[in-house]
Amino acid sequence: MKPIDWRQVLTDHHVPFVERGANVKRGELNIRCPMCGAADPSFHLGLNPETGFWACWRNSNHRGKSPLRLLVALLNVPYGVARKIAGISEDSWRDPDGFDAMAARLMGRVPDMQLNQVQREFLQFPREFREIKYDGLTSRAWDYLALDRDFGEDNTDELIELYELKTAVTGPYKARVVLPYVMDGELVAWTARAIVPAEIRYKDLSVDDCLVEIKKTLYNHDAMIDGGEILLVQEGPVDALKVDFFGRERGVRSVALSTNSISDDQIYLIAAYASHFDQVVFMMDNATGLGAVDSWRMQSRVNSTIKNLTSPISVPFGLKDAGLMTPNQATTFTEQLLRNKRAIQQSPEHSLRRSSSSGARIRQLPTAVGEDLRVAGTGRVRRSFRRD
Repeated sequence: MKPIDWRQVLTDHHVPFVERGANVKRGELNIRCPMCGAADPSFHLGLNPETGFWACWRNSNHRGKSPLRLLVALLNVPYGVARKIAGISEDSWRDPDGFDAMAARLMGRVPDMQLNQVQREFLQFPREFREIKYDGLTSRAWDYLALDRDFGEDNTDELIELYELKTAVTGPYKARVVLPYVMDGELVAWTARAIVPAEIRYKDLSVDDCLVEIKKTLYNHDAMIDGGEILLVQEGPVDALKVDFFGRERGVRSVALSTNSISDDQIYLIAAYASHFDQVVFMMDNATGLGAVDSWRMQSRVNSTIKNLTSPISVPFGLKDAGLMTPNQATTFTEQLLRNKRAIQQSPEHSLRRSSSSGARIRQLPTAVGEDLRVAGTGRVRRSFRRD
């Protein structure tokens, strides 16, 4: 592969860089770290134009050797556009920070410098995993989805097939619904939600057995590839399932972080696919009463890399999380999200922000629209006593 001319790339895309300074190694180019965002007041990310390695002096997690990962974060462009900028064809080069490399590192197969020799590993469901059926040994899992999680009896078979949900009647995942993590059509990990009282609600596949660690990907990752009007980033897999299932045909897709924190890898993935949507929105659980705070905290970390963010929102209907919504509530919620999007796009403030390059990137919801979303037009807050 022909080396990337980083000086030319940075110059062509108007990215300021320095070649001398307190934090600049000889022969390197330093730029503002796109992962740190506004937290980097200077030029703390060093880029070696010969080796392609890059690393931030402020945050040791912000490092790598993938030119595509850096370009996606730096220029806020999709992965495919980054390939074109770098002059890299898909068949001629393997991303050292991509799927194969990530899997190899997590599986401990080879040192980093030998990643170009790695052969892809495949993950398969164990034999005890079964299809979830209305009757028979797996009927308890079917009832859990249809009744306990309120997807509705008319929707459950389609839900199971669409998201490839499984269950087990023996083994360590007995009496759980298995939710697979898939990247580009490949099974990379899974978690399993207990359907009976249990000390551990979610049982994850061990990190050693994952092809990609759960916190290095997103639940329902491939929904981002398809794109749509709105990408809703949530906390739990069942929350993402509920919104994505009832919103997908309207262009509302949802992914889950799997915890109430966000990793650098997850930021990278969201940024890579953000342009597939008109808007990206964060909505964290209300379990601790800090859902809105958590949403703002999550969103502030990605604000510097995603241009189409809107204000984070609270879970509507007074519920703890989206997984508790009824089918009618989930439908109403996704329709309201789309109405909010159109209201933002038609607002004078939105037009001004689109024409300004110096304004804040997070776009505020009009107050009336934001209030309507929180209670979904009910005019009151309804409490829920259901167990998660």
